Amino acid sequence: MDPNERASERDAGDAAAEGEPSPAGVVDGIETFDHAYFGLVMSTGIVSIAFRELGIDAVAWPLALLNVACYALLVGVLAARVGLFPGRVLADLRDRDRHWGALTFVVGTNTVGVQLLTFLDAARTAAALWIAMVVATPLLLYYLFGTEFVGAAKPAVSERIDGAFLLVIVCMQSLAILGGELSAAVGGYTHEAVLLSMSYFGAGYVLYFVVVTIVTYRLLEGAVRPEDWTGPYWITMGAAAITTLAGATLGPRLEAVSVWEPYAPVILGVTFLAWAIASWWVPLLLALDVWAFLSGGTEGRPPAWVLLVPWSRLAFGRRLHSYAPTAWGRVFPMGMYTACTVNLAGIGTFSLLAVVPAYWGWFALFVWALTLVGSIRALFRVLLAGRFAATGRSESA
Repeated sequence: MDPNERASERDAGDAAAEGEPSPAGVVDGIETFDHAYFGLVMSTGIVSIAFRELGIDAVAWPLALLNVACYALLVGVLAARVGLFPGRVLADLRDRDRHWGALTFVVGTNTVGVQLLTFLDAARTAAALWIAMVVATPLLLYYLFGTEFVGAAKPAVSERIDGAFLLVIVCMQSLAILGGELSAAVGGYTHEAVLLSMSYFGAGYVLYFVVVTIVTYRLLEGAVRPEDWTGPYWITMGAAAITTLAGATLGPRLEAVSVWEPYAPVILGVTFLAWAIASWWVPLLLALDVWAFLSGGTEGRPPAWVLLVPWSRLAFGRRLHSYAPTAWGRVFPMGMYTACTVNLAGIGTFSLLAVVPAYWGWFALFVWALTLVGSIRALFRVLLAGRFAATGRSESA
């Protein structure tokens, strides 16, 4: 072996022994990067927006700054992955078991766009993000649906569909929300922004009933063990909640556009229906969460800390630690339910709903914090795996 190569491997081994992330660990992390990590951006962004709407800036601003930084980092990792491992990226998009997670990039981008408007009044940057997603979203959606439709040997629906399928609706409604916000912030293009936003709102609203039927069929027809119950099933509620937020955003905007004004009362009516549907899901999802955390992977009676706070398994424990990147699929709907209820309560007819987010928002923040701890632990595991791999190569040399 070349002396320089030996020195390089010794340096990697020394860095690993000192606890520093080795280059191998970083490259492995880029190669295995899961699109679902943009769920962190979706979740952190909507929780920050919700607390901004609640008037609690001490929580909202730190989360907003953290989220923009995380978004920039994850976009950099995704760009590196596309450049270094394009084959893996395409394989993930063709993988029916995980390709819907790619939509978290679209939703995360739109969430950051809303944050830029809400916190910084950065309308031009938000508009650029929105236009990019308006162009990219149809291409991505048609490709993903094409991979689902085409093929002779396909697993049964109950084996390949989960709550992540509802990201289709979340994706559309996130475009409607950012477009609705921009319609009031960017002069000269109000009609165009409203038209596109209403198109996505209407399509997403109707598709919700189609997709949620398929997801519910999967839950009724297929086996559901504790390990099968994952965070994305919360999107059954989250998709209805983001539809509510889209309607609560667009409804008041329509009143300011003469050609759309007659439709404003209709939009507000169906928006309340979406909120009622989202609210119906909440108790059921909480109960299934508790069941999964208390019975999944446990032998006998769960420990006291799990009995007291079942969601603590997202952050703590060794054998009982149950974090996965898809866990962010649970946090986003919780934050979205807070944000949509705050906005709906801001419309006079629904003011009585204001009591709900005042309490639910703190629970969403609590689960967000637990999931973040789990995410940090997972990141360290990836870096440690690379460290040990580098050490092993050094010793074998």
